[in-house]
Amino acid sequence: MMTKPPVDPSQFRRLAIMMPNWLGDAVMAEPSIRAIHLAAPSLELSLFGKKSAVSMLEGHPAISSIAGIDDKGFFGPLACGQALRAADADAVLLLRGSFRSGLGGVISRIRPRIGFARDGRRVMLTHPIRPPARTKPCPTVDFYATLVESAFGITVGDRLPRLTTTPNEHEAASQLLDGVSGPIVGFVPGGSKLMKRWPADRFAELARRLGSMAGTVALFGGPDERDLLLELKQKANGGDGPRVIDLAARGLSLESLRGAIERCSVLVTNDTGPRHLAVALGIPTVALFGPTDHRWTTLRGARERILLGEPFLPEEQVADRFPKMCRVDRIPVSDVLFAVRDTLLKPRDSESVSS
Repeated sequence: MMTKPPVDPSQFRRLAIMMPNWLGDAVMAEPSIRAIHLAAPSLELSLFGKKSAVSMLEGHPAISSIAGIDDKGFFGPLACGQALRAADADAVLLLRGSFRSGLGGVISRIRPRIGFARDGRRVMLTHPIRPPARTKPCPTVDFYATLVESAFGITVGDRLPRLTTTPNEHEAASQLLDGVSGPIVGFVPGGSKLMKRWPADRFAELARRLGSMAGTVALFGGPDERDLLLELKQKANGGDGPRVIDLAARGLSLESLRGAIERCSVLVTNDTGPRHLAVALGIPTVALFGPTDHRWTTLRGARERILLGEPFLPEEQVADRFPKMCRVDRIPVSDVLFAVRDTLLKPRDSESVSS
């Protein structure tokens, strides 16, 4: 549906980019942002989006500025449009695919407005691009890459997200992990949906069975997951297992999150944002998937072990459509323990694996 020739990004001074709302999606957009920068090094890239998501790209060499905005509520698109207009951008790229983001683009009066023609917003865009058919699972990182390649006529070659931490994040993480020594195994037991969460009892059993493999198990979670982390810590501590610490209780914040993940030897995680951060920071992960098909978020080249609730689901089937068959609680502790041990024993430059 690209009715006009690709836009040359080097003709602009500043490009405003409306980022996805979810942390994991924002990370998966990083390869496309990097490709734009490589194609037009002098172009200023200004990111806009939910603070908890866009702040995780802080310090990126391709990004000139980052602004947290909230487009919720009746006046949300108006606030979004005004923020975009204030950025004095020459073009806007809508990685967010909603009608509301399209409306915010219109209110900004920025031209060109580039994005996928979906959710009824084709007429809102000066450069509407036909979205790829998503009849079967395909990596979200490729979804953003398709938009950028079609819009700008460039190639998004390296599609593995890559992030680094800032000195301030290093310092914040050091304070958060004060007194912690030895290998750290991180646990991310939460998630946006209950069906994505491997049971807390399983995480607790895993911690107890790690033995001397880990000096410390660090529990990651947000303020709304404090009860979950407290329960897990109480069940996991004791016996011959490693020390278990609750990072939320210690004051885990957006400023210390990336640095704390970077200190981990391996991260055991549900399908949630910190998983993508770990991959982008080069930290090995063991990712647990239930009734959300892992192929939506496959990150090729990642050092990641993927465990599935139903590993024998036929390839033509999508896990999202079989919630009972693909329950995440079907993943046994013994499989996760093996994956953690195997990950810890492999050299850091090992290739990605999945199972």
